[in-house]
Amino acid sequence: MPKVKPHGGKRAGSGRKPINPEGKTKVVAASVPVGLVERLDQFAEKRQWNRSEAITEAIRGMLDTK
Repeated sequence: MPKVKPHGGKRAGSGRKPINPEGKTKVVAASVPVGLVERLDQFAEKRQWNRSEAITEAIRGMLDTK
Protein backbone atom coordinates (compact mmCIF):
# COMPACT_ATOMS: atom_id res chain seq x y z
CA MET A 1 0.00 0.00 0.00
CA PRO A 2 1.51 3.39 -0.99
CA LYS A 3 2.02 6.05 1.65
CA VAL A 4 -0.45 8.92 1.53
CA LYS A 5 1.27 12.28 1.53
CA PRO A 6 -0.35 14.94 3.71
CA HIS A 7 -1.73 17.89 1.80
CA GLY A 8 -2.19 21.48 2.79
CA GLY A 9 -1.60 22.60 6.30
CA LYS A 10 -1.39 25.96 7.98
CA ARG A 11 0.61 28.61 6.22
CA ALA A 12 1.31 32.13 7.42
CA GLY A 13 -1.17 34.56 5.87
CA SER A 14 -3.44 31.88 4.46
CA GLY A 15 -7.19 31.72 4.83
CA ARG A 16 -9.98 34.25 4.70
CA LYS A 17 -9.04 37.68 5.98
CA PRO A 18 -11.21 39.11 8.78
CA ILE A 19 -13.79 41.62 7.60
CA ASN A 20 -14.45 43.04 11.05
CA PRO A 21 -11.85 45.65 12.08
CA GLU A 22 -12.53 44.75 15.73
CA GLY A 23 -11.22 41.22 15.26
CA LYS A 24 -12.87 37.85 15.62
CA THR A 25 -16.60 37.50 16.07
CA LYS A 26 -18.57 35.12 18.28
CA VAL A 27 -22.01 33.65 17.72
CA VAL A 28 -24.35 34.53 20.58
CA ALA A 29 -27.79 32.95 20.97
CA ALA A 30 -30.53 34.88 22.74
CA SER A 31 -34.27 34.52 23.23
CA VAL A 32 -36.01 37.68 22.03
CA PRO A 33 -39.76 38.39 21.78
CA VAL A 34 -41.05 37.98 18.21
CA GLY A 35 -42.43 41.52 18.05
CA LEU A 36 -39.07 42.98 19.01
CA VAL A 37 -37.29 40.93 16.34
CA GLU A 38 -39.77 42.17 13.74
CA ARG A 39 -39.11 45.77 14.76
CA LEU A 40 -35.36 45.14 14.66
CA ASP A 41 -35.62 43.65 11.16
CA GLN A 42 -37.58 46.70 9.93
CA PHE A 43 -35.00 49.01 11.49
CA ALA A 44 -32.15 47.06 9.88
CA GLU A 45 -33.81 46.98 6.48
CA LYS A 46 -34.10 50.79 6.42
CA ARG A 47 -30.35 51.03 6.99
CA GLN A 48 -29.51 48.15 4.64
CA TRP A 49 -28.05 46.13 7.50
CA ASN A 50 -28.52 42.47 8.24
CA ARG A 51 -29.86 41.42 11.63
CA SER A 52 -26.38 40.72 12.98
CA GLU A 53 -25.17 44.22 12.08
CA ALA A 54 -28.25 45.78 13.72
CA ILE A 55 -27.72 43.83 16.95
CA THR A 56 -24.01 44.70 16.99
CA GLU A 57 -24.80 48.41 16.58
CA ALA A 58 -27.45 48.22 19.32
CA ILE A 59 -24.94 46.65 21.72
CA ARG A 60 -22.33 49.28 20.83
CA GLY A 61 -24.90 51.99 21.52
CA MET A 62 -25.69 50.55 24.93
CA LEU A 63 -22.05 50.14 25.92
CA ASP A 64 -20.87 53.50 24.58
CA THR A 65 -23.54 55.44 26.48
CA LYS A 66 -22.18 56.89 29.71
